[in-house]
Amino acid sequence: MPGLFGTRAEILPDLNLLLQIIILIILFVAVRVVRPRTQVSLQRHGRFMTIAVVLNAISILLVMGPSLAKNFDYALAEPSTIGFPLTLIHHSLGIIAEILGAVLIFKKFGNVRMWMRLTFILWLISWVLGIYFYLFYYVL
Repeated sequence: MPGLFGTRAEILPDLNLLLQIIILIILFVAVRVVRPRTQVSLQRHGRFMTIAVVLNAISILLVMGPSLAKNFDYALAEPSTIGFPLTLIHHSLGIIAEILGAVLIFKKFGNVRMWMRLTFILWLISWVLGIYFYLFYYVL
């Protein structure tokens, strides 16, 4: 079944790309709503972040995890290519960011702002690598 964007991608990778772009927008909105720092803005920020983490977890479970499992044998057969290390970095950073995001939703600890920024940076690096993979596998 052809995808949405006229590339070689099927519908599922295209929907996942669209979802990841929506999640990125939600994250940026969450950063904006927290200013000024009031109880209401912090609650709104928390709701946006919860939505982003849940949507990303769904994406990981339904699309990215199965894709990694399906293509892992191929990646191991071609370890000399740049794709294999980048795939491992992408998935590792993404999983760490997702776990940190989930932990931050349910339990606040230490310097929360530092942990949130670290989580966002890890997620953003993983997101950029994911965009690279989409372009590499379906566009170029």
